[in-house]
Amino acid sequence: MDFTYCEFPSTVSIDTFQAYFNPKDVKLPKVNSKSLNQIQTEPTSECQVNEAKSLRHLVLDAIVSNWSELPLYRRLRRREDRNYILSQLDTQLPLQLLSSHIRDDFFWRRCYELRWRLAPLQARGMERRWINIYMERHVQEFIENMQTGDYEQDGNVQTALDICAAYINQLEINLLQPAPSDSESNDHIPLDYLLSNLPDLRRLRLSYSTKTAGINYQKGCNQLTTRDILLLAKGLSQCHELRKFCLHNTKLAAYQLKFLAHSLDKGCHHLKELSLLHCAVGDAGIRSFLETCGKESFSTLTVLDLTNNKITEEGAYTLSCTLRHVPLQRLVLRLNPIQSDGAAAIFHTLQVMPIRELNLGSCGISETITKLFMMLICQHKTLYNIDLSNNCLGEDFGKHLLKVIHCNKILEELDLRNTGLSLGMRRKFREFLLKNAERKRHEAFKQQQRNKFKAIVKI
Repeated sequence: MDFTYCEFPSTVSIDTFQAYFNPKDVKLPKVNSKSLNQIQTEPTSECQVNEAKSLRHLVLDAIVSNWSELPLYRRLRRREDRNYILSQLDTQLPLQLLSSHIRDDFFWRRCYELRWRLAPLQARGMERRWINIYMERHVQEFIENMQTGDYEQDGNVQTALDICAAYINQLEINLLQPAPSDSESNDHIPLDYLLSNLPDLRRLRLSYSTKTAGINYQKGCNQLTTRDILLLAKGLSQCHELRKFCLHNTKLAAYQLKFLAHSLDKGCHHLKELSLLHCAVGDAGIRSFLETCGKESFSTLTVLDLTNNKITEEGAYTLSCTLRHVPLQRLVLRLNPIQSDGAAAIFHTLQVMPIRELNLGSCGISETITKLFMMLICQHKTLYNIDLSNNCLGEDFGKHLLKVIHCNKILEELDLRNTGLSLGMRRKFREFLLKNAERKRHEAFKQQQRNKFKAIVKI
């Protein structure tokens, strides 16, 4: 059986193919795929080696060879012919030429795997197409490798936007090149024009850090300058579809938080997740950020992650006074020394919030918080995941918790590792939480059955 001309559906995985065909009895297509090459067998006869191609396949080979001058694809009606073109076409052709004529997932996955062989395969849902994943990675590489002196808004940046902007839904930038050592400032490449011209951008993860100490490395090159934050704020104010924003490993000064808060509040009307990770914001930064916000600010925000930002009890108190106006479902203050006083302020605010997940791991909390935490466990009706790991709580905290935890029918996860509680006590909590989760699943199933019955009765 000869499959050289790739006339089987390109969507069939190699594992499925092997399940139905013996690789020793078939001749597989010669494509640039490791999975196919691994089971490619040698021709079993002289006739297979010298077998002449049909006229149709000679024509298809001519189309592949002359693709740059005559990119025929959509005019081919047979799916088998299109599959052949996709398996043979050179992925090194100009990106604009390929994206203008081909949307097929098989082809763009092949392009991605050939270009970034060592990169981990990108996770994607049913709505994520491979052409989007490829373009997002292309723009990421384009930005991360650009030197500050090579930035041309009406040149290379505009060219990249013309090709890729329509496909960018998510963008991750893990580093930016530092300014030349002989430069008068530490300004990075401006991101305002780029962000302003990505109309469908929904997720942005950004860092201004420098991962390699090259010849341009100098003190302060990992920090945002005044020009950097102004241009970033200007770009974010135009990202009207942004849902998730993360700025990490970038030191932020207090005055810079004002610009960031204003642009996110006024421009990103659908923002749901805000993460400032390892940014050394401090209490002054929290205060500066919140002073810019009003009671109606961030009315759609459901996730706030402030991991490792040197926030103390003062910053926690400032934060708690504003959070009551935000519909948060997840709050992360991990690795911030808020101590027991800061945790008390947070617990008090959570009583009037629809919070579902709380992470206060490694926050310097002691057993003095015991009474307030017991009140939270007994009274809160939505909190199902709490992380208090790496805090000095002690055995007495665990004993009090054992007495009241039966009042809570919502909690499903409680992380008490490295808190001074014995393994046996933590195991008891775990057994109770498993019963909670099982009971909630059973109640959800019964509700589903009732809904089905009501729908049948209405019919």
